Amino acid sequence: MPVASNSAIQIYFLLTLAILLTLPQPRGMVSGASVKSIIKTLARAKERLDVITEGPNYQSTYTDDLMDKKEEFPFMVNLDAESVLKWGINSHEKTIRFQVTVPKLVSGIGVGFSDYGETSNTDWALLWSDLKGKSHFQDYWSDNKSILHRDKGQDYRLIGLTKEEKQTQLTFERAYDTCDRHDYVIDNGTTHILFYTADNNIASPDGVNVSSAAPILQRVQLLKPGVELPSLPDDAHTFEILAPNVTVPAEETTYWCYVATMPRLTAKHHIVQFEAVIKPGNEHLVHHMEVFHCEVPPNKIVPSYNALCHAETKPEQLKSCTRVIGAWAKGAQPFVYPLEAGYSVGGPSYSNFVLLEVHYNNPDRLKGKVDSSGIRFHYTPKLRSYDAGVMELGLIYSNAMAVPPGREIFKLSGHCVSHCTEKGLPKPGIKIFASQLHTHLTGRRVYTKHVREGTELPELNRDNHYSPHFQEIRLLPEPRLVYPGDGLITICEDNTMKRENVTMSGFSIADEMCVNYVHYYPKVDLEVCKSSIDPGVLSRYFTYMKKFFQADTSPQKSLRENYSSIPWTNETSTQLQSLYDNFPLEVECRRSSGELFPGTWTEVSQDRITKPFHADDDPCSEVSLMQDAVMTIEKSELDERTIS
Repeated sequence: MPVASNSAIQIYFLLTLAILLTLPQPRGMVSGASVKSIIKTLARAKERLDVITEGPNYQSTYTDDLMDKKEEFPFMVNLDAESVLKWGINSHEKTIRFQVTVPKLVSGIGVGFSDYGETSNTDWALLWSDLKGKSHFQDYWSDNKSILHRDKGQDYRLIGLTKEEKQTQLTFERAYDTCDRHDYVIDNGTTHILFYTADNNIASPDGVNVSSAAPILQRVQLLKPGVELPSLPDDAHTFEILAPNVTVPAEETTYWCYVATMPRLTAKHHIVQFEAVIKPGNEHLVHHMEVFHCEVPPNKIVPSYNALCHAETKPEQLKSCTRVIGAWAKGAQPFVYPLEAGYSVGGPSYSNFVLLEVHYNNPDRLKGKVDSSGIRFHYTPKLRSYDAGVMELGLIYSNAMAVPPGREIFKLSGHCVSHCTEKGLPKPGIKIFASQLHTHLTGRRVYTKHVREGTELPELNRDNHYSPHFQEIRLLPEPRLVYPGDGLITICEDNTMKRENVTMSGFSIADEMCVNYVHYYPKVDLEVCKSSIDPGVLSRYFTYMKKFFQADTSPQKSLRENYSSIPWTNETSTQLQSLYDNFPLEVECRRSSGELFPGTWTEVSQDRITKPFHADDDPCSEVSLMQDAVMTIEKSELDERTIS
C-alpha cells in the first residue's frame, strides 16, 4: 500500500474508525475480529483514495444530496477567453466544489486563491504531470517570493479528472475553512482567483516560482447568499439612460454629467431590475455610474446639460437631481430587487428628468475615446408590497480626512449616527436587503458595524479582500432591521505602502472614498447619513501639529496643503488615527431633496460600542487539537515501525 500523503484522508480514516468503535452496539457485536475487519476495510478505502489523489482520469461517484441548488454548478465565471470555472456550494457541510474546463489537452492546471491577486502567499490547487506522464493533484502554497511548496495538509479533494484531445476538465472540492494556515479561508467577500495552464511535464512543482506561469486574475464572490432571485415579470418594460457619445477627456479622473429623460409614466411603476450598458472597448474607462432623479414638479423643465459635473457652467437647477434610482460600479452584475419591493417611479407628480453621472478613469490619458455607456432599467406597472430606497452611509465627499503614506493599515470611518436615524427613520424601522461597498485605489477591507444602544449587532456587510475593481451590489443573506436610534459605522482599511505622499479623501481616483450604498425598504426621506471629522477639531489638530511637530500648517492653507505639510511618521500617523477614532464629527443627515434634517450637525459625538459582538466560536480550535492528536498518533506508529 502506498504511504499516506493526504492528512485529510488520514483524519477521515481515524475519525471514521473512532466513530465506528464508539457507536452503541448490541452485546457481542464488536469483537476483535470485527474490529480488524473494519480496519482492513478502511485501509482498502484509504488506499483507493491515495491512488485517486495521485492518479489521472478518476470519475467520481460522489453524489450531492446536500447541494444548495438543483444544478451541481450553478455559478460560473470565465477564467480567460476560453476556459471556464464553475462552482457549487454546500452550505450545510460548508464545502465548495469547483469544476475547471479548459478547451484543449493540457499537462497542468493551477487554481490559486489569493488575498489581493498576488502570486505570493497564495493557496494553490495544482494539477501537474510528472516526467512519466502521470497526473498528480495536490495542495500547494507559495511563499512571499512566489516559490511553491507542497502543503503538509492536503485539503483539496479530487472529484474528477478527464483528459481528452480537445478538453481537460478538473473537478475538486474543499472546505470553506480548512483550518490550515497555508490555505485561503473562503468567505462571502471577494475572492481573487489566479489561473494558469501548463503544456509541459515537470519533475515536481516544488521550488518553482509560480509567477513564471503568468497566471490570469479573476475576481468573484464565491459564497453567494442563498436568496432566490425572481425572474423578470412578463409585463416588464425597459428604458436606458446612456451617455450621448461623450468624448472622454484625456484626464485621469473625469465626472461627466448628462441630463436625460426617462419615459413619462403618469401612473406609479416599480423598477425591478437594472444593469450596466458598457460600450464595448470602454470597459477599462468606466469606473462607476449613477442615475439621479430630478426632484422637481412634472411641468418644470430641467435645463439640458452634457459636460463636466463640476464645471462652473453647470446649471443651479441640477442640484435638484439627488435621488439615486440606479447605481453601478466596475465588476457589478445586474441588480434584481426582491419580490416584496421595487423602486418607485412615475405618477402624476413625478418628473421624467434624470441626471446620469459617469466616473471615467483614464490613467493613460487616452485621447479621442468616445463613450455611450449607461444603465438599463426594467420596470413594471404591477406594484409590489413596498417601495425600495437607496441610502448613502460612510464618509462625506470632502478633503477633511486623509490617509498618511506608508501605512499597511489605516482606518477611515464614516458614521451614520444614532441622532440622525432618530430623525430620519420611522418607528417600525427599515429592512436593508443589499449593500454596495465603495472605495478608491487604497481600499483593502470594508465593513459596516451596526450598533444599538451601545450593543454591537452582526455586521451589515464585510469584504475582507475588497477590490476597487470589483464593486458589486450584493444581496445580504437575510434582510437586516435598522431602527431609529441605531448607529451604522462604515470602516475602510486602506493600504498606502506604495505611496510617498498623503492620500486625501475626495473625488479623484487618486483620493479616497469610504461609502456603503445600502438598498432597503420601505423608502424613507433619509438619503444621506455620513460624517467626517469636525472642522473645529481639525483646525485645532493642525495648530497642534505645527506647535509640537514643526509642521508647516496654516489657517490660510487648504486642507490638502495642511495635510501635506505634516511630517508623516509612525507617531504622527498613530495620532491622526486616534483623532479620527475618538473626536467629534461633522454629520450630513440629508433628505432626498438635499436639505439637512433639522438639528445640530457639528461637534457630534461618535456612537460607542460598549458590548462588542462575538461571533460563534472558532470551529478551527477543535480541528487544530484533532490535527495535533493525529500527528501524535502518526509519530507513535512511525516509532513503533522503527523499533520493530
